[in-house]
Amino acid sequence: MPLRARLPGPGLAKIECPPLLQRRRIELVACSAGRLCALFDHADVVSEGNTRSEGGALVYYGSTSLLVALPPDTLRGGPLEQALDRAIALDPHLRLRALRVAQREAAARAGGPLGPLQAEIRCGLTPRASAAAIALTVDVAARVLVRTARPSRA
Repeated sequence: MPLRARLPGPGLAKIECPPLLQRRRIELVACSAGRLCALFDHADVVSEGNTRSEGGALVYYGSTSLLVALPPDTLRGGPLEQALDRAIALDPHLRLRALRVAQREAAARAGGPLGPLQAEIRCGLTPRASAAAIALTVDVAARVLVRTARPSRA
C-alpha cells in the first residue's frame, strides 16, 4: 500500500512495557426480590386495550400501567436515587413481574387465552406527594387463541 493511500489518523505506536496490574472498581446494585414482591402486591394497576381482527385472527393490543409506591425511607436523594433508577431499568425480576401482570390483565380483557406476547416495557422513578414510586408501562400485542363468549350486557 503506497504511503499516500493510507487512511488519515494516528499510526502505529510502540509502548515501553504494559502495566503488570490493572485496577477497576465497579458498583453492583440489585433489588431485594422479597421486598419487591411485597411492593408489587400493593401496586396500582390500570389497563386498557381491545381486540382487532387482522388476517382472520383476533389480535389484542393494550397497555398496562403500574405504579409501585416505595417506602418513604427508600430515597434520600443523590447517588442512591440514581442507583435505584438504574437498577429498576435493568432488573430482570422487576421487568418479568411487570410483564406477568400485563399478561394477566391482557388475557382478562381479550376474552380468551393469548399466544406469544410481544411487549415493550418502560420504567423509571416518579415523584409523588408523600414518597417516590416506580412507574412501569407495558405495551402488549398478542394473538387471541380461543375466543370465549362474553356475557351480553342488558
